[in-house]
This record gives sequence, C-alpha cells and structure tokens, in this order.
Amino acid sequence: MQGGGGVSTKRFLLQKILQLFLTLFLVTAITFILMQLSPIDAAEAYSRRIFTVDETRIEAVREQMGLNRPIVVQYLDWLNDLLHFDLGNSYVDNRDVFLIVGSALKETACIVLLSAVLQAVGALILGVLLYLTRKNVIGKILAFASIAAISIPAFYLATSFIDVVAVRWNLISVSGNTGLMRYLPAALCLAVGGIAFFGQMLSKAIQQAMSEDSVLYARCRGLSDPYIVVRYAMPQAIISTVPTFMQMMGMCMAGSAIVENIFSLPGLGYRIVNSLTNRDLPVIYATVLFLAFALVIFNILADIIQRLLQTRSEEHTSELQS
Repeated sequence: MQGGGGVSTKRFLLQKILQLFLTLFLVTAITFILMQLSPIDAAEAYSRRIFTVDETRIEAVREQMGLNRPIVVQYLDWLNDLLHFDLGNSYVDNRDVFLIVGSALKETACIVLLSAVLQAVGALILGVLLYLTRKNVIGKILAFASIAAISIPAFYLATSFIDVVAVRWNLISVSGNTGLMRYLPAALCLAVGGIAFFGQMLSKAIQQAMSEDSVLYARCRGLSDPYIVVRYAMPQAIISTVPTFMQMMGMCMAGSAIVENIFSLPGLGYRIVNSLTNRDLPVIYATVLFLAFALVIFNILADIIQRLLQTRSEEHTSELQS
C-alpha cells in the first residue's frame, strides 16, 4: 500500500509540475501572439518617445529590437534568455526587467498577504455570526449584506473608498502613505468580497458539522452551542475551506491589477497596465509570466492541500471501519 501510495504521489506531483510548465508556455505564447496582433507597433511607440519619427528610423529601431524577425524566433530567443535569467531591459527607462518585476512582485505580495489576513479573520467572525443568528432578523440582514458584498467589484469599492474616506471625510491621504497604511486600503477593497464569500461558506460548513453525532454527544454533556461551534465545528469548517481559500489568493493576485492602479501602487497589475500603455514588451512578457506563475502555484497548493485532506479523511474512515 505504501509503495502504491508513493507511486501515486509521485505521479500526482509530476502532473502538477507538467501543468505548471504547460500553463506558463501557453500563457506566454498567447501573450506573444496578442502583442503581434495589436495595431500598436512597439518600435513606433519607442521611437516617438525618443526622437522625430520617420519610417526609416522606425525600421532601424525595429531591426535593433529584433521585432522584424518571425514571432516563433522571437519567442524562442525570449525562452532562451529566460533560461539564462535574462529578461532584457525596459523600453521606457532601460532598467533591468528582473528588478522592475521583483519590485512589483513585492508590492503585490504585500497587498495580497494583508488581504488574506483580513479575509481569514473577517470570514471567521462573519461565519460564526451567520450561523448563530441564522434564525433571526440579524441573520437575514447579514446574509443579504454578504450577497451584496460579493456582488460589488473591488475596483468600485476602491474608487468609492478614495472618494468617501480620503476626499470627503479626509481621514487618510490619497497618496504618500507609508507602512501598513500604504497597503491597507487596497487590501481591504480586495478582501470585502472574500470575507462575504468565505463567511457564507464557513457558516454552511459549521451548520453541517453541527449535525454530526459528536456534536449531539457534546450537547448531552451540557456544553453550549457557541462553545461547541468554536471548539468542535469551526476547526472542521476551516479545514474544508482551505483549498478554496488558496485558489482565492491566486484570484486576488490577478484581481489586484485595477485596484493597484487606483491606489497608485506599482505592483504586477499596475506594471502590466502601464507597460501595455507604453508598449513596453519586455516588461509585459515578464509581468504576465510571473503573474501566471503565481496563479498556477496557488492552484497547485490548493490541489495538494485537497489531496492531503482527502487522504487524511480516508485513513480516518478506514480506522473507524477496522
């Protein structure tokens, strides 16, 4: 059994590694194709920023950048440079792309990690409240508010936050914040939907856990429902939502793009939008690569956690049957 399990685990990990490389290959290849189909010429955009534009000058710049070669050759050359950890320099300021993406990744990671903490804490509180108040008016109001919160886009929350909290109420500065306040508004706007979504999920998971026989025995011992929820039901509910939570973190990485632009935080999404505007191909390719890598990693982690939980559940069931 152990040998079979080991083989199965190795096959599972190999599949995930192949999935990672295949996804990155497809995403970067599609990005190259889309950039070629775009009506905006990177060589022309670069030329207009540097000197007076004429067709001869544009052709010279295009040849210097290697943009006159077939797209397959450009892509293979980019892959070869990537294997040598060389992503080139930005067309805008000639900075090393690795430095640009590294700085952007740090900004996005701070936003997403802070958002994850807010989502985890907020979802736990909301999930318990939704369960405990599910049969009264407060529970109905919370359930309605949760559905509304899920439906509101993060970018709308971000613009409303700046308009109300920063401009009208003047409680925070629109720009120039440092430390936690630099990332908290963006993280909060990203977290609202997740708190509502996972709060409802936790509430349903708690309700399911509270219907088990072990809870009945706990009630017979005279324990109160709030204590049973916190001590017995909540740990089970949390474990069941962890894989989905990991996938949501990947979605937050992608969803932070517009929010980063609204709050002027130079993360990956901010860099993608600005590099598309400036037709900065090296930065576009690199940021898309790193963002796709983060998304796939979060999904793989979710699959691994789900597999571990299933294995643990099967072992527990086997012990009970024996």
